[in-house]
Amino acid sequence: MNRTRQISLIAAAFAAVMGFALPAPLAAQPQLFEVPAGCTAFLTVQARGCTVSHHWQCAADPQGTHWRVSVDGDGPFHLSYTDAEFRWLQSWNLRSGGGSILIEPEQDPASLTELLDSGSDSMVFSLLIEGASGTVQRDYTGFDSLTGDAVSIDGERLLVTDFAYQYNLGAGQRRVQGNQFVHPEWRLFFGGIETVIDGDESFEYDSSPMEFAETGEAGFLSMTPIYDCGEMMSGGPVGPMQNG
Repeated sequence: MNRTRQISLIAAAFAAVMGFALPAPLAAQPQLFEVPAGCTAFLTVQARGCTVSHHWQCAADPQGTHWRVSVDGDGPFHLSYTDAEFRWLQSWNLRSGGGSILIEPEQDPASLTELLDSGSDSMVFSLLIEGASGTVQRDYTGFDSLTGDAVSIDGERLLVTDFAYQYNLGAGQRRVQGNQFVHPEWRLFFGGIETVIDGDESFEYDSSPMEFAETGEAGFLSMTPIYDCGEMMSGGPVGPMQNG
C-alpha cells in the first residue's frame, strides 16, 4: 500500500474518532482514544493549554513514521503524520477539514538527526495548504537549536531548544518563535512557550508537556485534558509547522 493511500485510510478513520467529543454520562468509564486498526499507540501527553495528545505507529507505514492526534475539551482537533526526522509529511484540521502536505524534495529538509548531532538545524521547505478558499503553496524558513539546557518533566529528560520559523500569508510575514523540548530517545518534539508575531500584533501561548503516560500507565489514551482547562481557550495553535 503506498503512503498516500495509507494516509487517506487513517484520516478517514477519524470520522469515528470524532464521536469521542460527546460528553460521557457521569456513571460512564473515562473515555479512551481508539487507535486505528493495524496501529499501536505508544505515548499520551498531557500539556498546558487544555490539550492531551496521543502518539501511535502503524505496521503498514514506513519505519520511523508516526501519527499524533491533539484533543481539547471539545474533542480531537488536529491530526499529523511525521517521519523519523520530524518532517511534517501531512496534517489535518479535524474541524474545518483543511490540511497540509509537504512538497518533496525540500530545499533544506528539517532534520532531527542534524539537530541532535550538531546542536542546530536549518530548514527551507514548502507545504501545500488546503482550506475553504482552495489550495495554496506556503514557503517556510526556520531553524531549531539546542540551548544546552535540559529539564526533567514527569521523570523524562528533555532537551530545551530555541526555534523560529516564518512564512508569508499574502499580507505580510508571520513569525513564530520561542522554546520547545526534544526527547532524544523518543525522537519527538514537544511544545513550549511560543510567540506568534503577525505584523504589529503578537500573542504568546504555552503548550509545554506536563505528564507522559506510556502503555499500561495511568492516563494512557485518556481523552480528557487536565491542565489549564477553563482558564483559557483550549486547542491553541497547532499549525502545520508547529513541532510541539
